[in-house]
Amino acid sequence: MDQFSSNPSVALEKTVDSSKTPTATNSADIDRVYELDRCIEWIKTNEYKNVCLQFPDYLLSDSSEIAFRLQKRLGQVVYIMGDSAYESCCVDYITARHVNADAIIHFGPRCLSTWTNLIPCLCIYDKNPIDTDLFKNLFTKKFNDNENIKIDIILDTPYIHLNDVVVELFSDNINVTVNSIDANRFNVETTLLYIGKNDRKLLNFRLKHKNIPNLYYYDPQENDPLIKNYEENSMILKRRRYLVEKIKESETFAIVIATVVIENYMKAMERIKELLKLNGKKYYIISVGRPTVAKLANFPEMDMYILICCSMSDIFESRDFYKPFVTPFDIEIALNPKAVPSDFSYDLNADYLEEDLDKTIEHKPDVSLITGNLRYKENLEDNSGSSKEIALRSDGTVAVSDKSGAGFFATRSFKGLEQKLGQTQVKLATDGRKGIPQQYENELY
Repeated sequence: MDQFSSNPSVALEKTVDSSKTPTATNSADIDRVYELDRCIEWIKTNEYKNVCLQFPDYLLSDSSEIAFRLQKRLGQVVYIMGDSAYESCCVDYITARHVNADAIIHFGPRCLSTWTNLIPCLCIYDKNPIDTDLFKNLFTKKFNDNENIKIDIILDTPYIHLNDVVVELFSDNINVTVNSIDANRFNVETTLLYIGKNDRKLLNFRLKHKNIPNLYYYDPQENDPLIKNYEENSMILKRRRYLVEKIKESETFAIVIATVVIENYMKAMERIKELLKLNGKKYYIISVGRPTVAKLANFPEMDMYILICCSMSDIFESRDFYKPFVTPFDIEIALNPKAVPSDFSYDLNADYLEEDLDKTIEHKPDVSLITGNLRYKENLEDNSGSSKEIALRSDGTVAVSDKSGAGFFATRSFKGLEQKLGQTQVKLATDGRKGIPQQYENELY
């Protein structure tokens, strides 16, 4: 039955991330932790009437208490939204539209992507503690040998509330500046010290700011926190190079829309479509909400999936899917001769989306680095048409060469329910069985 449902071993073998377990906040701390005074002032100032509160799963235990306190002080109903249909770090406009919301308060972590402004949104971040004495001692030991080094401390979202504390901590050091990660203004000529986890956000930060000479990170939540030098995972870039070659080998792609929040997602999709057309590739556009193995298994004709999603999604490294995922920038590197491979980024707000495409891409023969075979595309202009008919002189039959992606669906052996219009005898409606499934009236026991 695995052909028609998810493999049961996936659920049994799934590794659950327990780093953020649901824990109820102390009742006396809720107003401070969730900045309820700030939320109320924002709602009243802008006269919002339908407000949604978006929580990630690990904060849902506090959601009802927060909603109760806001409703009591505002005198109006607020709506609780669970985790997003896509990524919890992105605001969920789709769910908010169900109640015609005019404002959203997003609690918890957020990504570095630029959101569209469909609905006004206020972000309330997590508030993690820092042992300031330990951090100052570790900082002094790490950088005391070079007093002239300029260091820019970058606070991740859970530590932004401690900005003033960290500024005061280094008030006697003129070479140290403090910024928050959402400020998006950093001096790339200085050494950067990132306060937060060594996770995908730090990877995206490093890819986005490639000119940084030195990048360190400090995770206060570790059992034995230390200031460490950030080292890029070379396996990620090696896999990206392999996938670039696979793109050149592949013919049919699925453009999977897994976000409607990121500002440039439509621009990225149009650019991908244009590149695929210029290179004689076929494509589908698929929107299935959060991508899962079972959903995408319905499209076995695809050679690869092009995922347009938040940069924080870890699905790119998943090996559970039947076909590999690639990023929009992978497509750019593989199919655009003018692309610079060193500029790789998961971010849809990258500068390459603004560059003009060369409509006259010259396709030269090359050798596949995977198979070693000669790879050459010819007559791309002829193949770009909708369909061509070729008459065979021997027996007079006609072969139709369908170059559109939808041609694959017509050749499937299983088409689902068939209407058989005009083939079924029309009958009048008759009484059916009565009762409940446990026992119908016509069944005797």
